[in-house]
Amino acid sequence: MSSDLQSFLAFLEAQKAKQAPRFPSVKFDKVLSFMGTTSLGGTYNAVSVNRVLGIEPGPTGRELRLRLAGPLARTPARGECITVHLTRVEQYQGFQVKTRALSVNSVATDLLEEDRDGLVVKGASIFTVHHSPYTLKFFENVPFEELVQIVGSVRYALVGVGETANISPRFIFHHEVRDGRLTLFHGDGLALKTYMNLKSNRLETRTVIDLDTYRGYALRGTVEEFAPHQHPEAYDKICRGYTAGGWGKPSRVFRSVIDDVATLEPAG
Repeated sequence: MSSDLQSFLAFLEAQKAKQAPRFPSVKFDKVLSFMGTTSLGGTYNAVSVNRVLGIEPGPTGRELRLRLAGPLARTPARGECITVHLTRVEQYQGFQVKTRALSVNSVATDLLEEDRDGLVVKGASIFTVHHSPYTLKFFENVPFEELVQIVGSVRYALVGVGETANISPRFIFHHEVRDGRLTLFHGDGLALKTYMNLKSNRLETRTVIDLDTYRGYALRGTVEEFAPHQHPEAYDKICRGYTAGGWGKPSRVFRSVIDDVATLEPAG
């Protein structure tokens, strides 16, 4: 087992205890993580943690300007977008702000600009994010005041770059290490943005961070749906975790086989 993996496993165990008071209604061992996915096969969501410097309304009600301390993991290439995930964990609620995709008719500054204070991400769409697996809202028009009320005090954001880049929360209810390789297990509810990305690209960047310091790990791996009989212990823990959260049973269960473990430090 590599030293990086050993360090992550110790971090994961510590987070079980540290995160428990944040989710008192879910009385089951778990760690909140964030799945970063893209729709382009063979690519990973390039994820960074960036300090939030300010949130401003955009030209229209669906647009938003986010000021962040840089840098991002990388700049977007043609066909890619930037997504900014802001979550207030104690309210089980947050928002994902996405730019337009960089097209042949646009330039990089349509998505992202630098100024003397940092970066300005030009969000074109806002989506509500809940930690519940059964929340469905499309074509949202979130009032600016509501967004600021919920996440205005959030100090750091998760930022992803990729084709149809998406970052969504998932509780890790079980993990296994076999032959030196780590596998994470989680459940899912509705077939939303993450699931649609996984249909065309099963690679993910899983982010697990300390929710106080925003330091943690970015893990790259491959996501696979599994049948309950293939991993009975994992399936049992996922179902018990869902029951503890009042979410019924998961509609699908997944394993993520991790290939790479890297530390993640916040920018700014």
